[in-house]
Amino acid sequence: MEDGETQHRSQGEGRERPRPAIRRPALHAQVVDKLRRLIANGDIPAGERVNELQIAGTFGVSRTPIREAVKLLASEGLLELLPGRGARVRRLAREEILEQFDVIGALERHAVELATPRMTLSQRAELLTLHESMKAAFDEGDARGYFDANQKVHRFFVRVAGNGSLAAMHDAMTKRARRERPLTLASAPRWSASMTEHDEIIAAALAGEAERAGAAMLAHLRRTGAAMAEKSDHED
Repeated sequence: MEDGETQHRSQGEGRERPRPAIRRPALHAQVVDKLRRLIANGDIPAGERVNELQIAGTFGVSRTPIREAVKLLASEGLLELLPGRGARVRRLAREEILEQFDVIGALERHAVELATPRMTLSQRAELLTLHESMKAAFDEGDARGYFDANQKVHRFFVRVAGNGSLAAMHDAMTKRARRERPLTLASAPRWSASMTEHDEIIAAALAGEAERAGAAMLAHLRRTGAAMAEKSDHED
């Protein structure tokens, strides 16, 4: 016959242990991400004020998390706070655009040079699939689809590079620069050139030619920055 302690232990062991609660992302983080994407995709153009009431209705939240998100995105340089008048999407100056893309180009060149010799067979297949998605979107004239696939290619190299410090710096820089990039595709010659440049990057990477792939990535991003700077000049 079991004594009290043994019986208590047996009963306890028979019970199902409570499962740890699954933590959902904070509402604040979700709102920040959604608002950042609206800005990044050009849905709220540079120079336009942020309509907090309208966005709150679209997101199905109160204005409080919208205001918090606006403050955070202002600290990132995406928004400009207007005393007593809310905020507007910050317009980047020509020199700022060129400087940012020079830095992003250097980071991604290094990422490509690190990632190229490290790619596994499955990662090489992943890269090729992403590139084919870009080409399909280009052939269909789908600028948004092209841009989404394009960004996945760039993030692929940063991820496979396996350098946490590089990834953190790249994330911080691209949060600012990403917002105008889909609009540069409005120029048919630039879009076509961008596709050709990606063909060169991918071909070199898959051939294991890290330095050539890295140099092609740097040149590509500098040209993208120049196209954005030119567009900024026309808008001023």
